[in-house]
Amino acid sequence: MKRLETIVKSDRLSDVVHAIRSAGAKGVTVTSIKGQGSGERPMLRSGRGTTQFRAEYNNMESVMAIVDDSDVDKIVSAITQSCYTGKSGDGLVIITDVVQVVNIASKKTNSEAL
Repeated sequence: MKRLETIVKSDRLSDVVHAIRSAGAKGVTVTSIKGQGSGERPMLRSGRGTTQFRAEYNNMESVMAIVDDSDVDKIVSAITQSCYTGKSGDGLVIITDVVQVVNIASKKTNSEAL
């Protein structure tokens, strides 16, 4: 099993979740995050709107899914197709190994737990 963590701009969240679920993931966990990367940070206005400044961080979303090894390529392809603009800051997909998963309620393990 693999853990896929997808980091994307907040306005792409629904596209990413739809792509992940449509490609076969049984569930996702979404977390709102802030970060700095290659994407351009937005300009903000002060309280009265008289001064502009660049935001220190970009608002982004982290979408995590645990998937079977056989589904990884299909899901990653769906994610990249749904988010690709060709511009810096489109996002990242981080893939890590999962040793074991246990469903607390059913006590099922690994793929059955998903």
